[in-house]
Amino acid sequence: MDVGKNNPTLLLIGDAAYFKHLSLPRKDQLLLDLFWLGFMLYTIGYAVAQTTYVNWIVCQAFQSLGLALFWAGLFPQLRFAFDNFYLRVLFVLYFVWLMGVIARGITFDYDLIKGMLFDAWFGVFLYFTPLLLLFPKNLFFYKRLFDVILLLGLVFLGLSAIFAREIIFADRDNLISRTIVEIFTRTLAMPTTFILLTFIYHSNKRKILALIIVLTIILLAILKARRGLLFMASVPLVLAYFVYLYQSKARVLVIGFSLVCCGALFVYGWSIAQEGTLFTYLKDRGLEDTRSNVELCFYRDMTTQDWLIGKGLLGEYYCPGIDPDNRTGFRNVIETDYLQIILKGGLISFGLLLLIALPAAFLGIFASKNLFAKAAGFWIVFALINMYPSTVNTFTLNYLLVWIAVGIGYSKAIRMLPDEVLKLYFNPSPS
Repeated sequence: MDVGKNNPTLLLIGDAAYFKHLSLPRKDQLLLDLFWLGFMLYTIGYAVAQTTYVNWIVCQAFQSLGLALFWAGLFPQLRFAFDNFYLRVLFVLYFVWLMGVIARGITFDYDLIKGMLFDAWFGVFLYFTPLLLLFPKNLFFYKRLFDVILLLGLVFLGLSAIFAREIIFADRDNLISRTIVEIFTRTLAMPTTFILLTFIYHSNKRKILALIIVLTIILLAILKARRGLLFMASVPLVLAYFVYLYQSKARVLVIGFSLVCCGALFVYGWSIAQEGTLFTYLKDRGLEDTRSNVELCFYRDMTTQDWLIGKGLLGEYYCPGIDPDNRTGFRNVIETDYLQIILKGGLISFGLLLLIALPAAFLGIFASKNLFAKAAGFWIVFALINMYPSTVNTFTLNYLLVWIAVGIGYSKAIRMLPDEVLKLYFNPSPS
């Protein structure tokens, strides 16, 4: 939908100054589509490659095409224009620091370079995600974002069906099976929870599809006992439900009915859990400590300088006996995301991230007039919370959405748009 000057969304606002936030030139629309197409090819290629069932050359061919497309669509759209002086200063400091992290890890080893280019989780492109703050902040961009979220969610459902045998019937300790679930959900499906958080702007078909995707994530998390994944998918779902209750006109009736249903489901689910095997593995791992030993290794290996500035892009810490195939004992990834950021860029990197993200979350939640900005603020908070039990800081749509949410939080024009305008733009034909 391309908003023109006579569009009713503009009439709802009554201020032509907002027009730039409702429209995007045709050329920029095409560049944006090119960027998202390239990103999806790169992301899907990476996800499929991690299954080890598809030739990695084919997957990297798709990733290479994706790289060419999304960089071609990215650079022409970047505009160094900030309405907020605080954000402008912090963005420059943070981005320069991230480029320094890359510079301290530059190597001309072919295998390492290739790994950094094709690793969608911890590769070099992760450090360029703040550039999303330089994209034009208008509703066409966010409308395309919703489209991409659902497209990747559909790909997740399709790939889960294709690899259902490896996911469902593999032994519960099978590493490849667990990896498939982790990669598919976190790389492709997790942003779908943002659709549920902003449900008032979407058609019924989109909401149902998003709910199916999120429930599939939760089911797989229970099946594979992925506690962090279960937390990441469940919390936005619960919050979306409370927003729905708040929006509902029959609030008391809905709440009462919901409590009865939840009670019945809890009793039934508890009886099934005691007798069945679906929840057995999750119960067994409920209080299992899988991080303390790794974190102790990390603390022992880090010097004062390492804590301050990190070890650079290829930074490692010594922790033998964790990865069976690792003969050196050195690891370049730690599952606690806060420590992962510190490992590479130190407390300076982590501190700059918080200085940018926390005010954006506050503005989105408490200084906005629409659910869209509030959902963006909550998404930032979720990301910061999830950085302990889960991996968020990756070059995936899950993390890209964090920086998009930061841009929404700092944009007063977007925060002040009425919900009526957003509903009409995102879903002009309610169904």
